[in-house]
Amino acid sequence: MSRTAQNRLRIAAGLLLIAMVGACRDDPTSPSATGEEPTSEVVLNVLSTTPTAMGWLAPLGKTSDAAPQDAALRPVVIICRWSNNACVGTPTAQFSVGAGLTASSASFSAAWNLNATTMPLTRTRFRIAVTLNGSVVGLPILVDAMRGRWALSVPGQTVTLMAAASLPLQFKLGAPLEPPPLVETVTSGLGSAQTQFLPATSESSPPRTPEQTSSLTNLSTSLAALQTALQTVVGTPSEGTLLALSQATVAADFAFQISPPGDKADLDVIRLELAQAARLLGISN
Repeated sequence: MSRTAQNRLRIAAGLLLIAMVGACRDDPTSPSATGEEPTSEVVLNVLSTTPTAMGWLAPLGKTSDAAPQDAALRPVVIICRWSNNACVGTPTAQFSVGAGLTASSASFSAAWNLNATTMPLTRTRFRIAVTLNGSVVGLPILVDAMRGRWALSVPGQTVTLMAAASLPLQFKLGAPLEPPPLVETVTSGLGSAQTQFLPATSESSPPRTPEQTSSLTNLSTSLAALQTALQTVVGTPSEGTLLALSQATVAADFAFQISPPGDKADLDVIRLELAQAARLLGISN
């Protein structure tokens, strides 16, 4: 199969179906409730312009240790206060190789000092991004932090902040990964799984706490935003698209962590789809 063919990837009804999760749960007139399956599709045309593959390691991500790493690259990590989908003011912190960022054959790493006197005393949202030659690469990460505390920013949730003197910033950055198989091979089994997952008002649906229901609603909102962003991708994805994917991934992980056993298999399928989308955009996972 040619590389051009591989890069014209059809996410056939996948993300669109996922984006409808919240609405379909309570809307008896939704397509899934009436037995009709949505036929819309998202076509993602990604050109091979991403020069590197980037992935966050724990605690900000879950990239494999086997992901590509090129210690000769010179990325810059920029942390800024985040409001209304934009950085506010000058960077809160910045790290480059030789100035707080260490490059090794295993990863790039830095530590953000959360006890610095410049840290706010109240909960504040920050964006952490890796740039290369002035452009954001990989997924930007949103975190909520204040002096001595932090947590990943989960869409629609107020997650308890964890005490920490510093936040490790570890990631891999290297040669681009070979594109995965056509997404149809993943989504071929996705439709049936989601068809069972969407009509959650059925007697067989698992009982959910208010927090679990809220996490699914927030996931639906995040995936709808991602679905909209993906429709505009031609060539190198914008930072907005990358951030939408980042937030959808965090929302899916959070929903999976707190979900009842009966939802986990279907949420895992959604996480797989998001991981595939990340790979298509040149992001290690």
